[in-house]
Amino acid sequence: MHKTMDLYRDRIQAGQVDPVRRWDGRNSAVLLDCNDDRVPLCVLGMEAFALGGQPAVFESGDREQLIVPVTGRWQVRISVNGTDVEFAGDRGQGPFDAWPGGCSATTIYVPRHARVVLDGKGEAVAFSAPAFADRPPACVVCDEHRPLVSRGSTVWRRDVVTLATPVDVTSNLILGETYSPPGLWSGTPLHVHDAPVPVDAQSDHEEIYYHLADVRDGAGPWGAYGGQFLFDDKGLDRAYVVGHRTAFAIPGAAHPVVAGPNCAMMYIWALASESSHPLAMMDVPEFAWLKRVGGIVDALQTDRGPTRISESRFAELTAKAELNPSQARVLRFHLEQLGFTVKGPSA
Repeated sequence: MHKTMDLYRDRIQAGQVDPVRRWDGRNSAVLLDCNDDRVPLCVLGMEAFALGGQPAVFESGDREQLIVPVTGRWQVRISVNGTDVEFAGDRGQGPFDAWPGGCSATTIYVPRHARVVLDGKGEAVAFSAPAFADRPPACVVCDEHRPLVSRGSTVWRRDVVTLATPVDVTSNLILGETYSPPGLWSGTPLHVHDAPVPVDAQSDHEEIYYHLADVRDGAGPWGAYGGQFLFDDKGLDRAYVVGHRTAFAIPGAAHPVVAGPNCAMMYIWALASESSHPLAMMDVPEFAWLKRVGGIVDALQTDRGPTRISESRFAELTAKAELNPSQARVLRFHLEQLGFTVKGPSA
């Protein structure tokens, strides 16, 4: 938001405020508290939950929340005005189990003045913001009504699902997930949403990214990595290394992300504002032409057509190169980005 940027731009640039928070996954914790002067946010908050012990019990107060199961089994009971609503599900080993080709994204909406009991085994995160109105509890999943869609082109292609907005679920919060193949960008072309006075072309929203990496086969001591940028045309110019379980506070400005070449990454994103103006993201004019470049590349790629590699041939190649399952997945992503398809019984 414009106000948040004015408060924190110089302090972020000077290194006095760090927008990055890393979670170990072992103990539940408040990762980003908008009431903490060391966190460059004014309205958005985020908490992470390690499920498996005692249930997490809390009150929403005058804020609404969106809970996102990350891994494992979960149950949520929400009590509002003496009425209980229960939701339950299972996200297995995490968001990469179903992707690419599918999406297991789910979010649970908690209205203001509610009591919440969160239980299960695995991990979950929750985002909160001031509520502008009363809305009923809800459980929203990625399906034909909220599909996973491909956005962008060439090296900024990614898959995105929008789960909740004030149009259909919340009164303020907006939430979704973005999946990036290894080495590809998102948040590109650059866009912003921190206008001093919201207009049709740009609103005034803060944002949080919660980064996750595909580390199902282990990541080693160095871990998977990506790059998170935060910069504007008024002196802010910072870059950060992000990895598995990394929360990033975005007060405003441009905020593109790139996944490292060795691992697919995704982030859960949430936005909120101090006003009820609808979200509007303005492409930075100097970079908007990249969309036209992408259109040309996509058309030429379509004309060329895919080059098929059989599953058996792919297995031979990965075995000869001594690639483990995780490394083979990365190879598949890089081949598909070049127009190859790994599919079917014959080449």
